[in-house]
Amino acid sequence: MTKQARSNAPLALSVATVTAPGNVRLTADRMLEFDDAKIGFTHAKTWGAMPVARRGVIKSCSSHLVYSGTHPRVEACIRALCELGERNPVETKRFEDFPQSGLTTNRKIEWGPEILISVKAVCWYIKAGTPIIPLLQPRKQSLPEEALTLYSTLGRQAYCTGDWVIGQTEIVDLSGEDGVYATVINHSDLKQLSDARVHEYVTTYIDAKKIVDRVRSERPKPRPKPTTDDLFDRPE
Repeated sequence: MTKQARSNAPLALSVATVTAPGNVRLTADRMLEFDDAKIGFTHAKTWGAMPVARRGVIKSCSSHLVYSGTHPRVEACIRALCELGERNPVETKRFEDFPQSGLTTNRKIEWGPEILISVKAVCWYIKAGTPIIPLLQPRKQSLPEEALTLYSTLGRQAYCTGDWVIGQTEIVDLSGEDGVYATVINHSDLKQLSDARVHEYVTTYIDAKKIVDRVRSERPKPRPKPTTDDLFDRPE
């Protein structure tokens, strides 16, 4: 088990998950909730598998052989991505294979002084002449539509700019407790957020982050472990 690391540039999905617009205290409590959480896995392999899985070249029944030794949740998510590729294959291209695209797998959005949001995407494909950039939602707990819209909006702000301004984002939702089924949610299918609502999310998150930073700074620092054995076995 590994302790979850705190980041000065949290992922967009985390921001969409924890922010309760207009409720700074609840947002701060949600941010602090996982400070001491121990997470037994990450979804790095899920993200890494998506470009190939979406092409439909890996049968879902054999995905566990291709991506062996993964956590059961990750294995289920990859299998669902392979099933999605089987029923609706797309010709994905990985950003890392096309550096000339100008896009990378992690892009930052500046929300305020020292407040950066990290947005992750790994590939794109073309649909009816429009670049589509998939964003993963691999967490078990489903998100309300407004949170999904915020996540998709952050993806557009990070990736659909400059030469990619005509691009669109889609969310590949892998939520679910018992079985995992990949559902594609197009940005256009979501109820769009007004600029005022997005601003409310931003200000709530920034104000909550100030509280969280203060709480963390006031916590007693852990005592350093002794470099040698205590011969007298004194209690701590």
